[in-house]
Amino acid sequence: MNGFFSKKTVVVILIAVLISLILAIMSAVSGGRISPVASLVNIISEPLQKACGAVTDFFSDRADRALRYDELEKENQKLREELSLLRQALRENEAMEKENVQLRAALAMRERDSSFVFESAEIVAKNADNWTRSFTINKGATSGLTPDNCVITSDGMVGYISEVGATWATVTAITDTTMEASAIASRTRDVASAEGDFELMSDGCFRLSYLPRNTQVLAGDIIETSGVGGLFPKGIVLGYVVEVRNESHGISKYAIVKPAVDLDRVNHVLVIKSFESVS
Repeated sequence: MNGFFSKKTVVVILIAVLISLILAIMSAVSGGRISPVASLVNIISEPLQKACGAVTDFFSDRADRALRYDELEKENQKLREELSLLRQALRENEAMEKENVQLRAALAMRERDSSFVFESAEIVAKNADNWTRSFTINKGATSGLTPDNCVITSDGMVGYISEVGATWATVTAITDTTMEASAIASRTRDVASAEGDFELMSDGCFRLSYLPRNTQVLAGDIIETSGVGGLFPKGIVLGYVVEVRNESHGISKYAIVKPAVDLDRVNHVLVIKSFESVS
């Protein structure tokens, strides 16, 4: 088979050479005038020239596209890097704004009570399961934090510090079942006990126990820390009454309270490291 194609190739080449010689002789005899044969050659060669031009344009277009693709890829990479930097700057700016809100709240509280000493902190982890609700913050003993420090935001109380490491601390949330604080209803001045409740914790609420049977506390009333016992400062907002119910024994009432702070969205807090207790 290879011999056959080789012989056929030789024959084609010989025929092409022969035609070329004949055309050369005819052109010389005609004195350079364009002959019908030459015209025929031009007619035959024109499609080949166009085909060659089309092939050249095709590969030139592909080369331009490849070059443009590389340029676009580099431009896209640069834009992605710039977008990443902008997002990082936005996150940092949002964090600074949130911290400034807390610092302004601290300043307002310090104007009300100059004995308050604050430490700003950021929540770095949130821990919630069927039994507990707590947070981990990025400040600890090296910043002067100690167990039972009250943790707040500009909206109210978040919880209290239950465990302290060198550079971290655990904050037990106000809805945790272990939470307990002396509280008072701002409008009626009824004193009660704010307590975490297992059933209410799943709804993001806590219980206000030991309200008098004739209490006038209503839905929407503000509940604050009373300062009694000296564990937490007086006047820190705990939450807002959702509903008032009778205790099963009928001797007193209790209220369901929604925390003033949105515990699901809080990111920055203030820790009250020290204050003057009420007498």
